[in-house]
Amino acid sequence: MWPDITPLLQQLKNECSDKDWLITGYVLDCPLASVDLGTTRLQSINAENLLQRPFTERYAAALMLIEEQQDKQILELCISRLRDVLAERVLVVTPQHNNYWSTAKMLGFGFKRIAEPTGWQVWGFDIHTYKEVPDWLNAKFWANPQNWGKYWW
Repeated sequence: MWPDITPLLQQLKNECSDKDWLITGYVLDCPLASVDLGTTRLQSINAENLLQRPFTERYAAALMLIEEQQDKQILELCISRLRDVLAERVLVVTPQHNNYWSTAKMLGFGFKRIAEPTGWQVWGFDIHTYKEVPDWLNAKFWANPQNWGKYWW
């Protein structure tokens, strides 16, 4: 039984408006049934087929459902492909008691924990907020035109 992540999906729908979504994993038993997606097109694809599929379009959001008995290497590749190529925002639902999908592993993928429904963890990745530009990374701190010709290193 999947956790109730309806509020997260509703928030994601509001942010993504009417763009296409992708749901993937070995089990495509989708918890989206209670979310009104409006004109949003939802496409389901098996995890193994996802890796062999050529890149044709980028989705606004992707939801990946992970259970215990699934091939972890294929799922890692799917998470990477979703994050890098196929979707702007990715939600991954993992079992909480599974040590393989640890906090360290998901942080390594660049995901943030956004919810912990009973027995599950929901991780999120958003390409728009993944890396903020630090203040020191601009010409003000690197070029220093006021020091040209004054100092030699």
